[in-house]
Amino acid sequence: MSFVKVNHVKKQYQTKFSATTVQALKDVHFEVEKGEFISIMGESGSGKSTLLNILATLDVATEGEVLLDGKDLANIPEGKLAAFRRDHLGFVFQDFNLLDTFTVRDNIYLPLVLAKQKLSIMEERIKPLAKQLAIEELLEKHPFELSGGQKQRVAIARALITQPEIVLADEPTGALDSKNSEEVLEMFERINAEGQTLLMVTHSALAASRSSRVLFIKDGRVFHQLYRAGKSHEEFFNMISNTMTNLLSTRGE
Repeated sequence: MSFVKVNHVKKQYQTKFSATTVQALKDVHFEVEKGEFISIMGESGSGKSTLLNILATLDVATEGEVLLDGKDLANIPEGKLAAFRRDHLGFVFQDFNLLDTFTVRDNIYLPLVLAKQKLSIMEERIKPLAKQLAIEELLEKHPFELSGGQKQRVAIARALITQPEIVLADEPTGALDSKNSEEVLEMFERINAEGQTLLMVTHSALAASRSSRVLFIKDGRVFHQLYRAGKSHEEFFNMISNTMTNLLSTRGE
C-alpha cells in the first residue's frame, strides 16, 4: 500500500472582494511510497504551494482526499491538527523559522518540548542528529550567529527530531548561496538514503535533480513526472530543465 495517496484533489477559493471562484487545484492524483524523495515543480500560480499546504494540513481540499499511511487528513479534528503536525510531519522552510532568542539546542528541542517529552529523550535524539548534520559545535549558539547554511541545517534537525513520517520542505535552498545549497541538498540525499520520506517544493532544477522523482504541476494538475532511476545528477538535471522548458512553452494551450 502506498504511504501517501493524493486522490483526485481539487481546491477552489472564493476571492475576497468578488464572487469569482479560483480553482487552484483542478484534479491532482499521485502516490508516494515510503522512503521516496519527491520534488514538486511548476511556475508561480501552478498550485504547488496549495498542494503543499493541503499535505501539511494547513488547508483542506474542496474535493478528493489525502491519505497518510491510510489516515484521511480531512478527518482529523480541528483541535488535534497542531498535535498531528508536530508528531507526524517535519517542516523545513525557505526562511528557516528559527527563534533568535533561543539557542540552537532549544530551537531543535522545541517540538519535543511542546509534546512534553522528557529531557532524556531530547538529549538522546539530538546527539546523532547533531553529528549527522555537522552542528555539534553550534548547539549553544543563537541563530543570529549562524550563516544561512548553518541555519538550514538546524532547521532540518528540528524537523527530524520528532522522527516524522514525512518531511515537507518548501523551497529549502531558496535563501542560500550555491555552496550552502549544495551542502543542504547532500544532507537531504543522505537523510533519504536512511529511509526518511521527503517531499520538496522547489523552483530549482538543480535542487530537484537530487530527488528520486519529480512531479510537474501545471494549471492545477500533474502535467508530467520524471524518475531519476540511476541517472547522474547532471543527466537528471538536464531532463528536468528540458521538461520545465516544455511546460513553459505550452503555457496557455
